[in-house]
Amino acid sequence: MSHAGRRTLYVNGLALLTIILLIIGLVSISNSKGASWGIGSLLLIYTFTYDITVGPVCYSLVAEIPSTRLKTKSIVLARNIYNVMGIINGVIVPYMLNPTAWNWKGKAGFFWAGMCLLCFTWAYFRLPEPKGRTYGELDILFERRVAARKFRQADVSPWAGGEAVGTGNIGRVESDEKGAAEMLEKV
Repeated sequence: MSHAGRRTLYVNGLALLTIILLIIGLVSISNSKGASWGIGSLLLIYTFTYDITVGPVCYSLVAEIPSTRLKTKSIVLARNIYNVMGIINGVIVPYMLNPTAWNWKGKAGFFWAGMCLLCFTWAYFRLPEPKGRTYGELDILFERRVAARKFRQADVSPWAGGEAVGTGNIGRVESDEKGAAEMLEKV
């Protein structure tokens, strides 16, 4: 993660996973013996891709992105949503694959490709890049409402009224002025 940013790994990983799931769905249309071997191989590639991109990166994103004040609550909320989604998956996946239920077999790849595409779309537009940023800098960028895709180029200069690329003069934030006033009172 030191060479490629977390956002880059996450978004590109989701794009690859979407393509792999779509290919799994397309291969499942064929009823040949080779199709099941192809699906099995694609699932191994899917697992490898997930394990080097989205899987590990999500934990660092959940820990780095929330504001400092809400970090604990955000992590708990994210983990609870993860657990609820795990329960839902545990209920619907057997129906998708069971020949006596929905019998989707590999065509379930189409459903999961759609879900993965939704996640990709959200991540592309809303997931910021925390690489090389301190928690304080991330808080400032969120407070200044810098677009998520511009976090990497944004100048975070809380004392000098820096400028974010493409956003015009973003100036000082209110919390910086309050913090400076509190520091002067203590001295």
